[in-house]
Amino acid sequence: MEKSFNPEEVKDALLRVWEESGYATPRINQNSRRYSMFLVPPNASGPLHVGNALMIAIQDILARYHRAKGDATLWIPGTDHGGYETQVTFERELEAAGRSKDEFTRTEFVDAVEDFVAKNNETIVRQVKAMGASVDWSRFRYTLDKDSLRFVDRMFRKMIADKLIYRSSYMVNYCSECTTMLADIELKEVPSNSPLYVVKFPFREADGYLPLATTRPEFLFAVTHILVHPRDERYAEHIGSTLLNPVTGEEVLVIESKRKHDPDSLESPLFVFSPSSRKYDFEYAIRNGLPVRNLLDWKGLLIERNPGMTPEEARSVTVDFCTKEGLLERVDEAFEGTKSICKKGHPVESVIRMTWFMRLDDEQVPLRKPALEMLERERLVVQPHWRKKGLADWIGKMHDWPIARQNAWGIRIPIWYEVTDPSLFTVWYRDSERVLRHGNLKALLEEGILFEEVVQGLERVYVAERCNWTLEPAAGKKYLPETDTFDTWFSSGAWSAMVFENSASSETSHAYPSDVLVIGHDLLRLSISREIILGVYMTGRLPFRRVYFHQLLKSADGQKMSKSLGNAITLDTYLEKFGADVTRMALVSYTGLQEDFAISDERLERFKSFSDRLWKIGRALDAITAHNPQISVFRESASLSADDQALLSGLEEVRVLAASSIERYALADAQEKAVSFLPRLEEFVLGILSRNDPEGGAAIFSKVLRSYLMILHPFMPFETEELSRTLYPSDGLLASFGSNTRLH
Repeated sequence: MEKSFNPEEVKDALLRVWEESGYATPRINQNSRRYSMFLVPPNASGPLHVGNALMIAIQDILARYHRAKGDATLWIPGTDHGGYETQVTFERELEAAGRSKDEFTRTEFVDAVEDFVAKNNETIVRQVKAMGASVDWSRFRYTLDKDSLRFVDRMFRKMIADKLIYRSSYMVNYCSECTTMLADIELKEVPSNSPLYVVKFPFREADGYLPLATTRPEFLFAVTHILVHPRDERYAEHIGSTLLNPVTGEEVLVIESKRKHDPDSLESPLFVFSPSSRKYDFEYAIRNGLPVRNLLDWKGLLIERNPGMTPEEARSVTVDFCTKEGLLERVDEAFEGTKSICKKGHPVESVIRMTWFMRLDDEQVPLRKPALEMLERERLVVQPHWRKKGLADWIGKMHDWPIARQNAWGIRIPIWYEVTDPSLFTVWYRDSERVLRHGNLKALLEEGILFEEVVQGLERVYVAERCNWTLEPAAGKKYLPETDTFDTWFSSGAWSAMVFENSASSETSHAYPSDVLVIGHDLLRLSISREIILGVYMTGRLPFRRVYFHQLLKSADGQKMSKSLGNAITLDTYLEKFGADVTRMALVSYTGLQEDFAISDERLERFKSFSDRLWKIGRALDAITAHNPQISVFRESASLSADDQALLSGLEEVRVLAASSIERYALADAQEKAVSFLPRLEEFVLGILSRNDPEGGAAIFSKVLRSYLMILHPFMPFETEELSRTLYPSDGLLASFGSNTRLH
């Protein structure tokens, strides 16, 4: 044997042997004792980072353990096209190369992203293999493969038939730089450098004024009402009064607020009511019939007051105006406000747009109610258990889901708009010279632009009002296709059901629902809640029996590692330095904690030391058996010393305790119990030569090491398999142990 274990030298050979054995491709039917799960598909926006490796390590422990038990174990790999996040990452690479997406037509851009994703998919597959993941590669899935696209199309059409999809005007988050709408949970709140402005709203029919606060004076022109709670002693006497808008001079009514009154958190002074620029106020206005209007265009520029200006430019103009008119009472520069930004760091504004929604509480076919009922009835196990309440609470308070995104990369919403009134349409298209143009469709047609030219070069379409739309265009009519794509989570959210529908294998359907879903706790809202809602809707069952939430791996800046944020350390960095086994064991050792973590070099070195010591033990047996091959044959009839019996009993205790911990999904505990046995084995080896029967001691040593490698195999598959192949060449693969067991 080599003096030390070099994982890079044996990796390819072991991967080839494992794959050729077919050990990870089970036969499954409805009578099988099976264990199934899927790899939460990593975004194909770039290579895996070390944070992704924790999920893989956890699942591989479970897969190898259950396979060794004789369960028909199915673990399906896959990748996610990533939608918005992948487009953000690709655009960042373009910018770094001095290029822009504006150089491309929509089709060219999609093709370029597709090439980018294809390369990333190859890298991700290589990395998953390098981690030793015992997935079934014959069932690899991708969110844009034919089966996935077919499933998403079927689900959307079913929702249309069930009247769960509608198009409505609503306040949405919009990034004018990325030109897309974003869900609340796709945003990040950061400190804002905007001070607090206290502006005077004069009384119309009396002297004096009400001082009202805002961080967005550029939107003051849209203020039409002020809310005051009747129990707010500071301002209650003014309910029913009429003020004058300091910017426009128009009337502003002070009305009674129906919001909950909290006397312990009174705003001082009172903040303006801004339903046209703040979502919380918008929702109140909609519920109570108060006026709202959109303030910004697609470029993020003001439409009415100060048209064509950015909000920052308009803010300066408005503040100067109020100052000159004596209407600015004071400015609080120390105010600590926040603003929303997208993943690229661009500011995100609230705009009112027509967009597609998925209804959660339809009277005929509700989505929320059966999901919550199933969550309770089927007793989903959530680990850690205290997160289950948070899951149910989030499903209970979810709003209707805006499912459309304006990024080109993704699954296009299969809707066609009938063009009966061209004035309803705003279009962006490239003319015959590839110049990007946009405008009102009616105006463009009146200029002499051909409808066919718009269709051929169409980049984007927006219909400001309701118009006829269809899934199936009729002959003889004019249509424009919807250019929005589905939110990534519309497809990924159905993955737990979709992944088990495989046109090439009917066996896979018997593996639904999966036994466990392993995922980072940050995806409780983004992923798990939607997986449950869509899984129950499409199958009538919960899509998994257990959810294992693992911690997040933090980067040096203390944030979650993310490829789109650009703060992730690639997995290859760790694999090249420490190998898969050590990286896996170090990551898994943190799962016994509750909090997120940053992996330490000390932790990695600890398991590197363990790996070296295990290899040294293997070399000791190799040296002994080189002189007497028969020594490795353990004879049950041989008399056992007290030390022999203690070693065998200790091994059995470790096996039982480690197995029990895995069954409880206490993987750090299971790994630690397995690791803790090595010193006893090392001590036993040192005493072999001083025994009266060194041959018997060596035989015990050989038997125990073989069993110990089996216990360790789920945690460190490469080194244990290499030791087993070297020391026990006739015993078969550790990875295949139990995998040929089939219960039909």
